[in-house]
Amino acid sequence: MDGARPRPIDAIAVLVAAGLTLATGHTGAVLAILLAAAVPVLWLRRAPLAVAWVGAATAVALPVLAVLFPSLVPPPAPGAPIWPPAGPFAAYAAMAFASGERPLARWLPVIVLALGVLALSDRLPLAGRTEAVIALSVMYGRYVRVRDRLRAELAERDQRVERERLAGELHDVVTHRVSRMVLQAGVMAMNSGDERARAAAEEIRAAGSEALDELRHMVALLRRGTGEGFDLGLPLPDLRPLVIDSAREGLPVELSVDGTPVPVPGVVGRTAYVVVEAALAHARKHAPGAGARVLVRWLPGAVRVTVRHTGGRPDAVVPHFTATSGIGLLDLRRQVELVGGTLECAPLPEGGHRIEATFPT
Repeated sequence: MDGARPRPIDAIAVLVAAGLTLATGHTGAVLAILLAAAVPVLWLRRAPLAVAWVGAATAVALPVLAVLFPSLVPPPAPGAPIWPPAGPFAAYAAMAFASGERPLARWLPVIVLALGVLALSDRLPLAGRTEAVIALSVMYGRYVRVRDRLRAELAERDQRVERERLAGELHDVVTHRVSRMVLQAGVMAMNSGDERARAAAEEIRAAGSEALDELRHMVALLRRGTGEGFDLGLPLPDLRPLVIDSAREGLPVELSVDGTPVPVPGVVGRTAYVVVEAALAHARKHAPGAGARVLVRWLPGAVRVTVRHTGGRPDAVVPHFTATSGIGLLDLRRQVELVGGTLECAPLPEGGHRIEATFPT
């Protein structure tokens, strides 16, 4: 906490140190020195080590001066509460607020302070009281340091969780909607016989792809908190919103992941999401009352997404693959092939259908 501004409680600490100074029985120049040593306590948060060394220097210098000039520097009164008065505040400042990873920098002034107090050999009760108060100050200072560090870590964790939540919402709300537009524009550019329409569709596809890449980078930045490594791609998008939406619409879905996820190109993740979305929409539309399972299997150099659903009611029909989003099997297959993947769709012997897409990672 080096550099923190003084607080009102720090001014109260200065007043307490000044009151303890008056109780030492010193007068004249010695009293002025002790009062001057109490003033830096006001900056125990801004410059804790400086405050600690002022207290340590006072504890060492005054006994030495008392030996050299006994008539000018008398020892503290036997009834003094503690000595030096600012000593406990100095020890607390070093333990609680001194920054840096080297513990010796914090402990050294405290050790010097404690040894200086032992110079009061003719005032053993006073020295004992002071050492006990310094020990309590050190313990409380360490407690405050640990408490503040835990609070900072908890606040950082909360910020990280919120950042990841915002990134997930941004990804779910924007990315997948725009990705359908981009993929449809790509299909239109391939199938259109009009050159002008093909050029316009290709321009839309290129602009949308660029926007998605920029959005993907921004989402990765929010998730990581730094810009390092976001160009390596992300694992597949979170499929749980699709599972939740399907359950709300009457199609229970089991989601499982096999293998270790690895980063994939953004277009691969978006296409895989569209495949799962279309497959679940197909099951809801043509197999009411069915159950579905989504399996994401990570293979060496590839990721395979399989959606299986059981047969619905006896009167349910499956004439062709048409999702509620309007994506037909042929268009979906082209979208998968555009990113280097393959798509398989086949009925199951026990009823239902299997839609399986394999993408390179």
